Amino acid sequence: MTDQIDDLLIRRQNVIDLGVNDRTLRRAVLAGRMVRVVPGAFVKAEPWNALKPYERHRLKVLATARRMRSEAVFSHHAAAALWGIRMLRNWPKLVDITMDRATGGRSDGLLRRHCRGFDGVEVTRLDGLLVTTPAQTVADLALRFPFPDAVVAMDSALHRKRKPEPLATSDELLERVMAAEGKRGWRRALAAATFATPLSDSPEESHSRVQIHLLGFPAPILQREFRDARGFVGKPDVYWPECDQMREGDGRAKYTDPTLRNGRTADEVILAERHRENRLRRLVNGVIRWEPADLYPPAKLSRILTDGGLPSSGTRLSR
Repeated sequence: MTDQIDDLLIRRQNVIDLGVNDRTLRRAVLAGRMVRVVPGAFVKAEPWNALKPYERHRLKVLATARRMRSEAVFSHHAAAALWGIRMLRNWPKLVDITMDRATGGRSDGLLRRHCRGFDGVEVTRLDGLLVTTPAQTVADLALRFPFPDAVVAMDSALHRKRKPEPLATSDELLERVMAAEGKRGWRRALAAATFATPLSDSPEESHSRVQIHLLGFPAPILQREFRDARGFVGKPDVYWPECDQMREGDGRAKYTDPTLRNGRTADEVILAERHRENRLRRLVNGVIRWEPADLYPPAKLSRILTDGGLPSSGTRLSR
């Protein structure tokens, strides 16, 4: 993370020392050639636009840390960005820090202060910064988030494919949520912690799983392995043994993101996906497809699942 600061951030004082004045910096920002991350720190537009939302917020947190005169504990969204925890909703403009109750202080144009003290709050160091632990971070967020958002953040922290290991375990997550018993939003956070799983590979998969549950459809099996006579075929996002139906995602990232194409062209990925799905269709009764946009409104996904032959026991959305 320190390397990212050095590689991407352009500090005002450094360029001033080289003879660039503030007027030139303002013109670069207005022209869209540079982005002001925080006062006194800029990033060139091209690398900034290539960053994912959580990476942009993480860069803002790191730049903010360099500006602060005293050490602070980064928490909530700021900690989530530092840990690489994914979110369903947009990232905030302010950087979250936790402070002692006696300290007081208001949020300003850069910091959002949570004056709650540190009793029962797990804090560790990450690349030299004080930050709430992953389990503490998602528990804090779950107290404030709606159920779907809380599940997405928790699934991300539990994700089994993280290297070298998941950020948190289910037991750690439940322990942090139980430590907040009685606080506002606690029951919702507990429900999310109970529902969370390490098997969801993306925020979209987690959100889909939540909507399936809230719409009253059967709970699917996640990441079930399918094989045929030729060997391994794949692990669909979800599979319903009750009706022998599986789901294939229509997300565009697998075709547009170079890191997911593994050196292949978009056409080669499309062809490989078509062959893979044809093999899967021979092993199951049917394939239901939807994309992230189909999750809004929930009734849209409900129609897709019903038309696909999936039985519903009735909506749970009122809960």
